[in-house]
Amino acid sequence: MDTAVGIDLGTTYSAVAWVNRDGDPEIIPDALGETLTASVVALDADGRPVVGGDAKAGMTGGETEVAHLFKRFMGNPAYRLPLGERDWSPPELSAQVLAHLKAQAEARLGWPVTHAVVTVPEYFTHPERAATLAAGDLAGLEVLRLMSEPTAAALAYGLRPGPAVRRLLVYDLGGGTFDISLVEVGPDEIRVIAAEGDNELGGRDWDDRLIGELLRVLPPDDADLLAAHPGVLLVEAERLKRTLSARRAADLRLTIGGRTVRAAVTREAFEASCQDLLELTGQLTSKLLEEARLTWADIHGVLPVGGSTRMPMITRWIERTSGKPPMGGIHPDHAVALGAAAQAAILLEAETRLRLPGPDDGSVTPLLRLSAPRQVSNVVAHSLGLIAENPEGDRYLNSVLLPRNQRIPSQATRPYQFWLKGSGDDLMEIFLTQGESDDVQDCVYLGRYVVTGFPASGSSRQAVVDVTYAYDDSALVEVTATERTTGDRLDVNVEELPSDVPDRFLEPPARGGSRLPMTVYLAFDLSGSMSGSPLQEAQKAAKAFVSQLDLTTTAVGLIGFSDRVDVPLHATSNAARIERAIRKLSVGTTGYGNATHPFDDLRRLLTDDRHRKFCVVLADGVWERQDHAAKRARLCHQEGIEIIAVGFGHADEKFLRAVASSTEQALFTQLGSLSQVFSTIAREITEAGPR
Repeated sequence: MDTAVGIDLGTTYSAVAWVNRDGDPEIIPDALGETLTASVVALDADGRPVVGGDAKAGMTGGETEVAHLFKRFMGNPAYRLPLGERDWSPPELSAQVLAHLKAQAEARLGWPVTHAVVTVPEYFTHPERAATLAAGDLAGLEVLRLMSEPTAAALAYGLRPGPAVRRLLVYDLGGGTFDISLVEVGPDEIRVIAAEGDNELGGRDWDDRLIGELLRVLPPDDADLLAAHPGVLLVEAERLKRTLSARRAADLRLTIGGRTVRAAVTREAFEASCQDLLELTGQLTSKLLEEARLTWADIHGVLPVGGSTRMPMITRWIERTSGKPPMGGIHPDHAVALGAAAQAAILLEAETRLRLPGPDDGSVTPLLRLSAPRQVSNVVAHSLGLIAENPEGDRYLNSVLLPRNQRIPSQATRPYQFWLKGSGDDLMEIFLTQGESDDVQDCVYLGRYVVTGFPASGSSRQAVVDVTYAYDDSALVEVTATERTTGDRLDVNVEELPSDVPDRFLEPPARGGSRLPMTVYLAFDLSGSMSGSPLQEAQKAAKAFVSQLDLTTTAVGLIGFSDRVDVPLHATSNAARIERAIRKLSVGTTGYGNATHPFDDLRRLLTDDRHRKFCVVLADGVWERQDHAAKRARLCHQEGIEIIAVGFGHADEKFLRAVASSTEQALFTQLGSLSQVFSTIAREITEAGPR
């Protein structure tokens, strides 16, 4: 029979689990009964790969041809580790670990293992996830899904009975990465709400600090001797760290080259050397809660995952910060593999409807217990963007298009204006990025996506290309493109990044002149009558509006007004900032009446703006001093600011025409049609092109 397993492919240790015949996930131990396998690869005397404890023993013996910590280099095509007579890539080394775990499971179960859910850190980027998928393929596994480690741990926890809905933080301190995830665990679904993390912060960094502490207390000659044997030193640091989790002090006694080295280290000194690392995890946790607009009072508990969470300093931090002891009942080293096994069973059951034999009455039993949540939803940990010019056209920036913390699978489509020569060999370049910063140097470049297939027309023209960015269930990225005028699907090919990326984007853009930048402000009435559904529909409309704009040429800002005026967002091309600002719009921030208007502030913001300028004003009622507001709107018209007025509810249609730049730009609609109206306005702005 075919079996799907869950594999926790860790930086320092890995584990494999399955769902047994009773419907319970359980760890599959090796022949010696060990539940964890060291993520270490070496070669035996015949040049064959050796994985796990035997390979790690070579580190203690001073062997230099031992590969470890290669997970930290997944997705880096330039990284190679010499082993034997050739260089190995991180996916090749990871494939050896996966193949070892596959064989271990087959030996214990007695039948082939063909499918697996493999876990990755929440903050793994597309190249790192793609490399993990490649490792699974090399190991002979069909990877059903890449699953984030915190999500897997939450699923393992969710299999246990508990309250109807629990909101918890998964504090995952693995050997090489740290992830903090906000998760809602319900009876039917595990839902990740938001995530933060650092791929270069993990238990290994605590080991390095302990190594530094050891070398500090040793005499110089002994310190030099130990430093010359880094593999031995690392293994001893791991042992001492475990000892210090149980005792106040630990002793080192090693014999190297006939010489004995002794040292003692205290938990107090070790913790003092790591305090800044702990604070980094705290800062990421605070950032997560702040972005989710939650406090510790909203959290039911903290679930520690990863062997490094056994350190007393982690336990104390969780209890001191959250006001509750860490949640127990799940082995921190096993939780990820157990959750991955549960997910594998859910997926295999859904895809093949495979069932185990049930009672004699002919009924069937699902692979996983009925009490388990049947749905697991995750979020994307990284925003997708592309390299674009800033609104002023004097520098390049990373323009975020699909913001992070969207549920996956997720996609966003956005239009881009592109000037065609009409010769049939037109080529559109997209430099796809992953990251949150506007700075082109702070992004991960996923590739150069080349769009072709434009028909020959014999004459030059402006085209609008709808580009779609999508994350699949494994948070892998796909890019597609369609020409809006013809509706034709275009060819998109991923090519190697040029060697001068990102350096080329540090220089000012060449001035082409075929596209005219635009600045658009959305001015929303936030008076008391907008409470509830009107505000929610207005926010949906704003998001629909932005989705139809070419953000490589358009900057968007927000104005809120009622008794006074507020500018929560100055014009930007960053979709993530725009989305956050729209989400934070609320009634009451500027009062509850209709005493003011946005047009004076609009003039202040846009008078010196050399771009084409728009403002879409939304009103749901009658403003005070409407004649005065109309006069101020006409001053905006005189300064080249095009005003489109949209009203619903009790808005005054005559007033809408008075403030709009033209009669055609005054629109009265129903609340349920706001998104359609705003989307149409944005499409017309985008398709109009330069004037």
